[in-house]
Amino acid sequence: MVPNQAHSRYHHGDLRNALIQAATTVLVEKGAAALSLREVARVAGVSHAAPYRHFRDKAALLRVLAQGGFERLTAALNRAAENSPHNPEQKLIEAGVAYVRIVVQHPEITRLMFAGTVEPQQDPAYLAATAACYEALLDIIRQGIAQGTFRQRPPQQLVLVAWASMHGLAMLAVARLLEVDVDDELTLDVLIRSVAANVIYGIVK
Repeated sequence: MVPNQAHSRYHHGDLRNALIQAATTVLVEKGAAALSLREVARVAGVSHAAPYRHFRDKAALLRVLAQGGFERLTAALNRAAENSPHNPEQKLIEAGVAYVRIVVQHPEITRLMFAGTVEPQQDPAYLAATAACYEALLDIIRQGIAQGTFRQRPPQQLVLVAWASMHGLAMLAVARLLEVDVDDELTLDVLIRSVAANVIYGIVK
């Protein structure tokens, strides 16, 4: 983006989004270690001081990027769950497929979300985004317990089983350590559904 375009976007009140897009580009292409407000400003085509209008420091910008990742993941989980509103087993499988797909499509954002480097700083928006992601899975588990499908265990325990399994599978896919072509969506989906079915086998009554 050339400077005059960036400044035009800023005058229309879109500087923040332009900076977030630039930061995402840097994160995907170079990783979190290479991300700085100065580099983001350069990619966005604005002055070095411009990012400070919206972000106090690099930590604040990383928090916003991670928040966006959690919001995208939550939306994907909710869409998947809507396809099987009355079947918690199938709902959990579809959520697992959605989870792994998102991670494979956005590996750098995922690493940022779960690497433990983001500083929450009691940011209400960030904390709400992480809580909503957890609640999306918790709702499925609660429904399964209420219907007598899943074991009568604390739902938080069953969420951890499901989440850890799908996240582990997703990271193996990102690292290309699976015996399938992760770029082949149909093949990957078959594997995800198989793993998810085995997870469910362990938590059903």
